[in-house]
Amino acid sequence: MRDLFNEMIPEVKELLLADKEKYPNRHEGIMDDINKATLITDLTVHTASSLVDYLNNTKVKPSHESFVTKLYAVFGK
Repeated sequence: MRDLFNEMIPEVKELLLADKEKYPNRHEGIMDDINKATLITDLTVHTASSLVDYLNNTKVKPSHESFVTKLYAVFGK
């Protein structure tokens, strides 16, 4: 089974983990969704949007500004 959390780039993973205490319900929902997903496309829109928001708060710049490109960049793709 694939572990999307471990595939996540460190910059996004760090921001997600930093929000664990401040936003426990949001963090738990995102982590539950990530743990249930086998593929990136299995993520809910809410989780995907949250992960892209985290990416937007890093210095990582994907090759294109599209939502899908950014979502894949979260996982180093």
